Formats: sequence, C-alpha cells, structure tokens
Amino acid sequence: MTEVRTVNDFNSEYMYECWLDEVKAIGQPKKGEVIKNAVFYGLLIAMVLLAFFYSGGDEPAKRFGPFAYNTVLTGSMESVYSTGSLITSWAVQPNEPLMAGLENGTDIVFVKENGDVVVHRIIEIFENYEDSGQRAFRTQGTDNPMPDNWIIYEGNVVGRVTWHVPYVGNILALIASNILLFMGGVAVLCILFSLWKIVFTKDEKKKQN
Repeated sequence: MTEVRTVNDFNSEYMYECWLDEVKAIGQPKKGEVIKNAVFYGLLIAMVLLAFFYSGGDEPAKRFGPFAYNTVLTGSMESVYSTGSLITSWAVQPNEPLMAGLENGTDIVFVKENGDVVVHRIIEIFENYEDSGQRAFRTQGTDNPMPDNWIIYEGNVVGRVTWHVPYVGNILALIASNILLFMGGVAVLCILFSLWKIVFTKDEKKKQN
C-alpha cells in the first residue's frame, strides 16, 4: 500500500534540510567573505610595508624602482596637490639627464641648496645657465603670486611628478614615525579579530544544537 504524504510532511522535510544546510554552514566562510578578508589583510599589509619603507633613510625622496615618493608639506600647490598628499615622481639619479619630459608647465620635485624638498612647476627653462653647461629651471608654486627666488639646476631635480594621492602622505608619515607601535597594534587587532570569530562560531553552534 502506497504511503500517503501530506503537505506537512513535505514542509517538515524541507525545514529539516534547511536546518542541515545551516548547521553545515556554521564555521564556513560566507560567500564573498574570503575575498573581503583577503582584500582587507592585503591592504593592511601593503600599508605596513609602505610605512616601513617610507620610514627608512634620510634621502630627499624615498625611491622604489623608477619612482620616488614625497609628502606635500606646504600649500604652495594646494589647488593641484593638497597638503599631506603623497606625490609620486619619475625618479632620476643625481646628475642624470632629464631632457625628456621636462618643459614649461611640468611639475617637478627638487632639492633646494638648504636641503628642503619642494614640488613646484617649471615656468622657464635655461639650456646653459650662466655658462655652467647645465640646464636650469625657474619654478613657481601654482598658488604663489610670484615665481620662486631661486634657480634649480638639473642635478637637483628628484623627478617629474606622475600622480598623487590626497592625504596618504600624512598617514604614511604618521605611521612611519610610530612604526613599531602601529605594527604592535595591528598584531593585537588581528589576534582579537581571530578570537572573536572563534567565539562567535562556537556560540552559533551551541544555538543550533
């Protein structure tokens, strides 16, 4: 004799299967969670490495591959690069020719005679300044009313600005000046986050049981 099954039987089986699926899902990463965690930890590690790299040495610019990195410290170029921005420039070694890509209107990073690092715009080029055999540049901050009262020789140019990221320079500088404290804090947060996930998973299992 064929067993008669009611709608309630089917509903009960369906609810039981849903319950099994929920139990199996406990402790398993939710859809997209792995990607989110990977992105979060990847960005965190990248920030730590950048800050660690940024904190080393006393050079006028931090160099990595063909690029140099600086932080905008003043408002002389505020309309273009806000104070605290991270500036990336196509780096050159001291006295390396910079003939390509430098013209009026080019933004450059350079070192003044007193050691200050400045980001300003070229407004005039001298091919053989005062018979020195060197190119030189007159510069000006876009937000300054007058040109700079100095001339920059080609050998003092760190690089040609390629791009910038607002505020990141200040953030990296802050982390770099407290690198050990920051790394310790990150380690503590990672441990607490891992413990929280373990406790949360156990609580969910207890509720299901």
